[in-house]
Amino acid sequence: MRRSRSLIGLTLVVAVLVLVTAGGGVLVALGNFANANRTVLGVRDRQVALEHVLSVMRDAETGQRGFLLTQREQYLEPYTAALNEIEPLLMRLASLVEDDPPQQQALAELRTQVATKRAELARTVELSRSGGVTAALYLVMTDAGKVMMDAIRDTIATMEAVEDRRAADALRSAETGRAVALGSVAALTALGVLTLVVLLYVARRSFDQVRASEQRLAITLRSIGDAVIATDAVGRIVMLNPVAERLTGWSSHEAAGKDMATIFRIINEQTRATVASPVEKVLRDGVIVGLANHTLLIARDGVETPIEDSAAPILDAHGQLQGVVLVFRDASAARSAARALLDADRRKNEFLAVLAHELRNPLAPVRHAAMIARSSGATPAQIAWSNDVIERQVGHMARLLDDLLDVSRITRGTLEVRRTPVPLVDIVEDATEMARPLIVRRRHELTVELPDEPVWLDADPLRIAQVLGNLLTNAAKFTHGRGAIKLAATLDGDTVEITVTDNGIGVAPEALDSIFQMFVQVGSPLERTESGLGIGLSLAKALVELHGGRISAESAGIGRGTTFRVRLPRAPAPVRDVAVPTKAAADSAPARLVLVADDNRDAAETLAALLTMGGHRVVTVNDGVTALNEIERSRPHLAFVDIGMPGKTGYDIAAHVRAQPWGNEMTLVAITGWGQASDRARALEAGFDEHWVKPVDGALAVEFCGAALRSPRNQ
Repeated sequence: MRRSRSLIGLTLVVAVLVLVTAGGGVLVALGNFANANRTVLGVRDRQVALEHVLSVMRDAETGQRGFLLTQREQYLEPYTAALNEIEPLLMRLASLVEDDPPQQQALAELRTQVATKRAELARTVELSRSGGVTAALYLVMTDAGKVMMDAIRDTIATMEAVEDRRAADALRSAETGRAVALGSVAALTALGVLTLVVLLYVARRSFDQVRASEQRLAITLRSIGDAVIATDAVGRIVMLNPVAERLTGWSSHEAAGKDMATIFRIINEQTRATVASPVEKVLRDGVIVGLANHTLLIARDGVETPIEDSAAPILDAHGQLQGVVLVFRDASAARSAARALLDADRRKNEFLAVLAHELRNPLAPVRHAAMIARSSGATPAQIAWSNDVIERQVGHMARLLDDLLDVSRITRGTLEVRRTPVPLVDIVEDATEMARPLIVRRRHELTVELPDEPVWLDADPLRIAQVLGNLLTNAAKFTHGRGAIKLAATLDGDTVEITVTDNGIGVAPEALDSIFQMFVQVGSPLERTESGLGIGLSLAKALVELHGGRISAESAGIGRGTTFRVRLPRAPAPVRDVAVPTKAAADSAPARLVLVADDNRDAAETLAALLTMGGHRVVTVNDGVTALNEIERSRPHLAFVDIGMPGKTGYDIAAHVRAQPWGNEMTLVAITGWGQASDRARALEAGFDEHWVKPVDGALAVEFCGAALRSPRNQ
C-alpha cells in the first residue's frame, strides 16, 4: 500500500513538472481535449438514447403487426414491454438535453409524435380485441402509422444531425489541441499520463457499477415476497432466493447444478398425480407459462404447500434461450379463503331453502283455519279452534321475521339493548312463558331453580328473556317426548350464571364450536323434524355479548343431552320501583276518538276492531288525503298512521298536523314496515310521538291508547 502511494506521489510530481514545462500551449491543448471529450461523451449518450427510442417504437409496432395478423396474445409481449419502456427513455433523454433549448424543443415535438403513434397502436389493438380485426387492418393499410413512424424517424434524425455536428466541432477542437501537443514531448508525456489515469478511473468505476448492480439484484431477490428459482439453458438449478429455499427445503448452494424435478416436486391437489414443472414447457416451447391451479409443492421434508406458479424464458441480446426463471408463491391463504366462500355459499343456499320452508309451513294451517272459520257450517268451537291456529301460526311467522330483523341489525351493528336493573325472576318468568306451549305439547318436565335472595340483572329484560326463551325452546325441540329440562341460576360474585340443561339428542363434540355460527344447523335440513332457521343460537350469542356476558355449550355427545351456560353481570337492587300503567288502568280510560289510517284495509279494520273492544271510538281511513281530511274534520285525540299511503305519506300528515295551532294536542303513532334506526329518527323528526314496526301487537295498542288518552295532552 505504501509503495503504491509513493509511486502515485512520484508520478504526480513528474506530471506537474512536465505540465509546467509544457507551458500555456499545452494547457490550452489539454483544455481542448477535455472539452472535446465531454462533448463527445454527451453526444454519444444522447444518440444512444435517441436510437433506443426509435428501437422501442419499432418493437411496439412489430408487436402490434404480429398481433393484428395472428390474433395471438404472445405477440403483444414486446408491444407491452416497449410501451412500458418508452416513457423512462424519454425522461432520460430530457435530462440529457436539459441545458440545450433547441434540442428541448425538438424533444417536445418527438414526445408528441410518440404519443400520437402510441394512441394509433393502442387503437388498432383494442379494435382487434373487440372483434374489429378488419377495421384495425384497414387503419394499418392507410399508411397513417407509417407516416407517424417516418415523422418520428425524421425528428430523431434531425436531433442526431445536431449531435453529429457537435461531435465534429469537438473533434476539430481536439485536432487543434493535438497539433499543439505534438510540439512538445512533455505535453505528449503529460497527455499519456492523463490518459492512463482516466482509463484507470473509468475501469474502476465500471467495476464498481457492475458490483453495485449485482448487489442490487441479490438484495431484490432476497427481499421479494415470492419464491424465485433460476435455471440454465438445460434446466439445471442456478440459484434459489430465500423464499424458494424455505418452501422447497433446499439451500441455493445445495440445489445448484441439480435437475429441476429434484428440487421442485409438484403434484395435483385433487388427483395427487405428478405434475410437470412449468420450466419444462418453457425450455421446450420458449414461451411464458401462466399460473397453475390446484398444485401442491412437496418440500424436501415432505411438507405439502399449495402454490401458484409461472415461468418465463431468459433470453440473451440475440433472443437465444439462456435459462428459465420460475416464480411461485404460497397459496394456502387464498385457497382457504376460496373454500370458506364455497362453504358460505352452500350454507346460504341451505338457509334460503329452510327459510322458504319455514315461511310456507304456517301458510297452509292459516289458510285451512280461515276456510273453516268462514264456513257457514262451522261451530263456535271450530271457529275458536281456527282462531287459535291462526294466532299461533302468525305468531310463529312473526318470531321468524323478528329474528331475521335482529340478525340484520346485529350484522350492521345497529341493534341496541336498553339495559336497566331488572329482577332475574321476571326475566325467567317471561322466558318460560315463551317456551311453555312447546314444553307442554311435548310433555316435558321443566324445573326452575333460582337463588333464594332477590337477584337483579343489568340487562334489557326483553332481550335476555328472548335468549333464555330461545334456549328453553331449543331444549324442548331437541328432546324426545316426556324429557327433562332444567333452568338454574347461581351467583358468582358480580356475575349470574344461568344454565339450561336437557336430556335430549345432544351435540357431537366436533359440532360444538360451530353451533353459534350464523345459519348453522346440526344435520341436513331434510333430517330435522323441528323447525328453525339456524339463527337462534347466533342471535343469542350476540345479545349476550352486547350485555358484556358470555354463552357456551356443553354436551357429552350424541344422545347425552346438552347444557348451555349464560353468564351476565349483576346489578344492585334499585332504590324504588317505577310504576307502569296496568291493563286495568287502561280499561278504565275514557272512550275518546282514535283514527286508524292504513291503505291495507284488513290491517286497519282488525286494529280498529281491537281498539273498539278496548272501549275506544275508532274511525278508519285508507289513503293519505282522506286521513288528512278526517283529522281536520274530527280532530281525533290519537291517530295510528301508516307511513306509506297513496295521496299523502304519513310524514306529510304528521308535518301538517304539527303545523296547526291544535296540532300539539294530538298523539301520533307511525305504523310502518321499515324498522331501521334511521326510519325511527325520520318519523320522530316529522312529528310522530311513537314509531311502531308492523305487525302491531293489538294488546299493546289497546294499552297504549289507554295510557295516551289519560295523559295531560288529551285531558
